[in-house]
Order: sequence, then structure tokens, then C-alpha cells
Amino acid sequence: MITRHVVLFVTVAALSAGAIAQQTAQQKDDPAGRLMVFLGRWETEATLIATGAKASSVLDCRWSPQGSYLVCEQRITTSGHEQRQLTIYSYNSKEGNFTFSTFRDPGTAPSSGTVSVKGDLWTYRSSFEAEGKKTEVVTTNDFSSADEVFSTQISDDGGAHWKTVLQGKAHKIAD
Repeated sequence: MITRHVVLFVTVAALSAGAIAQQTAQQKDDPAGRLMVFLGRWETEATLIATGAKASSVLDCRWSPQGSYLVCEQRITTSGHEQRQLTIYSYNSKEGNFTFSTFRDPGTAPSSGTVSVKGDLWTYRSSFEAEGKKTEVVTTNDFSSADEVFSTQISDDGGAHWKTVLQGKAHKIAD
């Protein structure tokens, strides 16, 4: 159960690939403009550390009809099983970060989290409850090289111990 939640969350976090290098001066001056790096079609590849299982996804991101939100729809495949999810991003000017809400598989309740950006490092934070236990999830996307690399860690003891559960990369395939 935890693995399924992590794979679904992480593939969204990984979608940004090496696009940080493509940011324009306007995007740097407008924090919400940083979301423009997500526009287009993306592919991700990841490995679940515990089992070695591979996960892949195809993700399409576009602005909402009125331009206030970034909307990303994703198809995730793990061990031949396909899942879908929809994520909506926006900028939180009060906190100076981004927020997101994700609907995993049609009809399920959404989950939410935050994304902070410091230089080439994007950090996603969220949590979920399963079987009465809270699990914290932190995914980092490192854009310091040509290949964007992401890693996801979880903690079920309030952050005292972290375990890497997923590692991978993403790249943009179309605008």
C-alpha cells in the first residue's frame, strides 16, 4: 500500500526534468512563472529500491483555461499495471512556495503538498495515512547537471529516520 502511494506521488514530482536550465529571465522574476517549465509532455523512469521494480509514466501539463493553474494528467505503469492521476499546481505567494493537489485514479480523494525551490533543488513534501499510520514523503529533484535526477524518501516515525524508496530521472519529449 505504501509503495503504491509513493510511486504515484513521486512520478508527479519527477516530471520537471532538466527544464530549469530553460527558464527565461521573466520566469525568474515571476515565481509563479517557474511552473512554465512543466508545460508539455514528459516521460519518467524510476526504480523502486526495495523490489527493483521499474515504474514509468507519461505526463501532459497545460495551463487551466483561465491561466491560473497548471494542470497535469499522468499515466503511470508499474509491473504492467496502469494508473492515472491528475495534479493541479499553483503558486502560494504568502508562503513563497508552490502547492499541489493530486487525484489518484478517478474517484479517489485528493492529496496535497508543497514544493519549495532553492536554486537547482526542488523539494516536494506531502504525507498520507495508511492503516492508521502517518507517512511523510519527501522528493527532491536535482537540476545541477544535464540529467535531472530525483529521489524519494519516506519516514513513518515523524522524520527521525528516512528510507529511500524510489530513484529515477525524467525528460521532456514534446512542447
